[in-house]
Amino acid sequence: MALLETLHKSADLIRNCKRMLLLTSAGMSADSNIPTFRDKDGYWKNFPPFKEKNLEAQDLASPWAFRNELPHAWAFYEWRRRNANENQPHEGYRIINEWFEKNDGFIHTTNTDGLHLMSGCDKDRILEVHGSMWRLQCLDTCTNQYWDDVSVPLCDLDNQTMRASNFPKCIHCSSIARPHILMFGDGEYTGHPEQGINFRNFLQESVDLAILVGSSGAVPTNDYIALHLMESGTEVININLDASSNQIVNTDLFIEMKGKDAFVELNRIAFG
Repeated sequence: MALLETLHKSADLIRNCKRMLLLTSAGMSADSNIPTFRDKDGYWKNFPPFKEKNLEAQDLASPWAFRNELPHAWAFYEWRRRNANENQPHEGYRIINEWFEKNDGFIHTTNTDGLHLMSGCDKDRILEVHGSMWRLQCLDTCTNQYWDDVSVPLCDLDNQTMRASNFPKCIHCSSIARPHILMFGDGEYTGHPEQGINFRNFLQESVDLAILVGSSGAVPTNDYIALHLMESGTEVININLDASSNQIVNTDLFIEMKGKDAFVELNRIAFG
């Protein structure tokens, strides 16, 4: 199907749907200058000291790193918090929020940057399935509770060595805190039960339309949700610059565009 035809058919579905699920991943926030750390060259370009030590994102984004490379581990997340704070949710986020004013909608995101909530998304309409860098939990898991902390800066950061200091403390036991994020090899992430309940409740009724945005394929969580819904009769739109990202869902409604550009164009066609 040609791109223009796909855009118009997708816009028709958006205009007429009653219940919409957004499945957003790294490509959604890329237009807000949030780097994806699965791009090794881009990752090491931002963090030269890690390149010298051959430390990859998977090494630092783990409970192991917080116990064995604590200054580097917190430096990685402190840099990401500062980067997210310096940037703004792009227009696509605003458009999604406007669509949700017209119909019932929910966001299931694998992103941890918090941009959906920063854009004004209703907190009851989102599941941050991998957590958020704007929440903390105890590294020693003295309790399963988590807490919000949007302080920037949160730690001291030496950009030359990419080492942090003055780490945040657990508000319950005063030991070291860690991001409330599902990291690699992580059996200690405490989760967000309230968001999970909201998502399960949303799925109690049928979904007319699912929009898969910016999935990398490396962690195909959203892809398989979209595939399951499509097999149940839900229409699925896939927005991604990478044509290979459509291999799992294999929908005819594949829009090979950046997330921001696709939302702007779909909104223009659907609602003028």
